[in-house]
Amino acid sequence: MAKIKLFVFIAAFAQLLICLNIFLGTKQDVANFKGTFKSSSKRYKEFIFETDVETFTQFLLLKNIGKQNMLLKNPYIFNCTNINEVHILKSNVGGGRSKTVDIGMFKGEMVVTKRISDIKPKVISEEYREALFMKEILLRDQLEHPGLIQMLGFCVRYINREGYKNFPLNDIKAVYEYGEEFDIQNVKLTTNERLFHAFDLANLLLYLHKSPLGSLKIGDFKKTHFLLVKNKIKLIDLDYMHNIEKQCQYSQNVTLNACPYKLPCTRLNIDELSNTFCDYERGCKIGKCAGYNAKRNIYHIYTTFLKHLLRPELFPVQIQELLSNLMSTLNDNEIEVADLVDILGNIIQPLTIEYKLHSI
Repeated sequence: MAKIKLFVFIAAFAQLLICLNIFLGTKQDVANFKGTFKSSSKRYKEFIFETDVETFTQFLLLKNIGKQNMLLKNPYIFNCTNINEVHILKSNVGGGRSKTVDIGMFKGEMVVTKRISDIKPKVISEEYREALFMKEILLRDQLEHPGLIQMLGFCVRYINREGYKNFPLNDIKAVYEYGEEFDIQNVKLTTNERLFHAFDLANLLLYLHKSPLGSLKIGDFKKTHFLLVKNKIKLIDLDYMHNIEKQCQYSQNVTLNACPYKLPCTRLNIDELSNTFCDYERGCKIGKCAGYNAKRNIYHIYTTFLKHLLRPELFPVQIQELLSNLMSTLNDNEIEVADLVDILGNIIQPLTIEYKLHSI
């Protein structure tokens, strides 16, 4: 009877600790707690109800883990409770067909806010503007790379056509880190900074090519869609980004050179077929130019940034020939994005080692 009472006491004490953990808002790891519980119970190993203690403890932990998760903090700084606390300093400093950009201040830090553009509906409908803005928020929420502007939070209370006639047409906002505009042709950079910027941009393209959403193309590529954030070039506009490769006419028996950049015309995969009306058994000939999105991204990054960053004459003689060959390959777009990252990484590696040695 005494052992049974002891078991009940231990189980009740475990549940009390879990409850305290929840109410105090701590993030105590469940596995660590479980280990602690087991350690303190070693002296009762011979107890006939040992298996039941373990099972009951697991039940208590699993029962409360959902409550703990509900109390985890939002990963973003801003949400609907505080997004209006940003003090706007400059309005309508930029934007496009779907969004308007404002510059604000929050707790002494500069931030950027985006909201639905105020352009007339005849140019682009409210619904389309909302869809593009929501798409950008969703894309940024699912993608994570240091070359993408950091989203600090967002708020979506309602959208147009929901029947709230006495309120504004929409209530969608997002907050991002602040960046500075720059002119890549005139900005003053050291040779090391040029190499690191080029490597970062190439690495971003590799991530987009291998992203969890498929191979992504920067649909609306403009140099103004890149800003300098703490001396790092970041892409700030994602609303026209997509994973649709260029279409071509696929034939299983005939090799058709229908794709640019000498790319093959390949069959759609299972996921792509499930989202189309294409049925190869019934004569569908829709194919895709696999790798086209990556090639277009390389082309734009090269013509906009790399041909200015990697001008061979600006670098030491030892690497001028290597850079000259790389630039020629980029100009012809005959390089894979992974190879571009490797080449730039091999050039940068000695510089990184040298920097670390000087830092010791």
